[in-house]
Amino acid sequence: MPPSIKEVSGSPDEVSTTPSSSSSSSNTAKKPLAAYTISEIATHNQPHDLWIIYNNQVLDITKWLSHHPGGEQTLLRFGGMDATDELRAFHDSWVIETKLPPFVVGTVKDAPEVSELVRDFRDLGQHFEDMGYYHVSPWYYVGKVFWVFCIFAAVLGLVFRTASVPAHMVAAVLLGLFWQQFAFVGHDAGHMSARTHARDHIDVPKLGALVTFFNGISVAWWKATHNVHHATPNSVDSDPDIAHLPVFAVHEHMFRSLYNKYHKRVMPFDWLARNVFVPYQHLWYYPIMAVARFNLYIQSLLFLLSKNDGHAGRTTLDLMAFLGFFCWLAALVSCIPSWPERVAFFFLSHAVAGLLNVQITLSHFSRDIFDVKDDDVKYGGDFYSRNVRSSLDVDCPTYLDWFHGGLQFQTLHHCYPRIGREHLRKTEPMIVSLCKKHSLPYTAKSFVDCNIEIYETLQNTARKAQKWSPLIYESMCAQG
Repeated sequence: MPPSIKEVSGSPDEVSTTPSSSSSSSNTAKKPLAAYTISEIATHNQPHDLWIIYNNQVLDITKWLSHHPGGEQTLLRFGGMDATDELRAFHDSWVIETKLPPFVVGTVKDAPEVSELVRDFRDLGQHFEDMGYYHVSPWYYVGKVFWVFCIFAAVLGLVFRTASVPAHMVAAVLLGLFWQQFAFVGHDAGHMSARTHARDHIDVPKLGALVTFFNGISVAWWKATHNVHHATPNSVDSDPDIAHLPVFAVHEHMFRSLYNKYHKRVMPFDWLARNVFVPYQHLWYYPIMAVARFNLYIQSLLFLLSKNDGHAGRTTLDLMAFLGFFCWLAALVSCIPSWPERVAFFFLSHAVAGLLNVQITLSHFSRDIFDVKDDDVKYGGDFYSRNVRSSLDVDCPTYLDWFHGGLQFQTLHHCYPRIGREHLRKTEPMIVSLCKKHSLPYTAKSFVDCNIEIYETLQNTARKAQKWSPLIYESMCAQG
């Protein structure tokens, strides 16, 4: 039988290969596991030969790669590397204890000592689990969903029962707000943080299709990108949430036309990027956020129609829900009497929904970028440090928590993504204290100041783009 996935202490040669809950009374000695060095494990980093490390045990996940619900990219990114804290962040303890043992093929011979910082963050995560913070009250999301559909009911009432232009414009604002708020519910469900118990079964395809139907953004596409974003936040060559060329470049290293591992193509810093968008991106930012939802429609459609790209989650149900969204939206808009009103209603609702794009991008755009050529530490160091460094929190009063939907606690959410939204505010001081203890740059600013920071970040990169020349870059890369 495979070994139990437990915290490994002492020498790898002392690791027991007996399951922790074996019902067998046999005392027959088990064959000892092979021990591998870090450098040996690092060579197993390809799709046809993929190993990762969990708690100093080596897992061969090659055959599991194409079946991983979170897609292939989240596993490939850590091929040949230690993924202990990544696995802990995204999976319940019972999943790790019951699902990982069949993949164990050995132990780590020269595992480094776990730092005090990592031990403290792991202990805090265990405390959250012991306190039940990875689950929510059964009534918490009943209230959230009721609130969201009250907004939608108000939209319908204003469209169908009034004839005034101002009332229809208010309906457009409320529709944009409905999309924003419903996206927060879908976000929580996608992170499995909307459950009342660790073993609650959430039918993700069906729930995702429901969110897609009302929100218009494919949940399957969102999960594919969001899983990779959480696994590789602000990685210049992996994180899809900062890969926006030719429109935005959050760091000058993107001027190098880097290969993006998520999109599996070069993101070119081409003529359009150099001359139209990036040099003026701080001015483009809010206008583009107002229409960014249309790009999400396009990305969703491309994702649902493509195949065999290493991203899981596509279903016929999600595609039908995606098409259903446009059917009900078209029917709703058609009930508005005049074309000028229809056009105004349509674009105003999408502009208001664009607030969500602002909230998402300001959480990371201005933070540290990883995997650049001159990084001293491979991928920003440990899981917790890089998530703290790549996140920006919004300091807001309690009465505005509904508006931010939990995204204001971005640092906490990235380090412990399964924490239920109702527990975020009371647990935030704990991670603030831990960051202070270890001198990590935890940052929280007002919503206005966060917007100023992202504007200045884009402006600084824009100025560098204005001075950048492909001839200069080629001369810097020339080898004599």
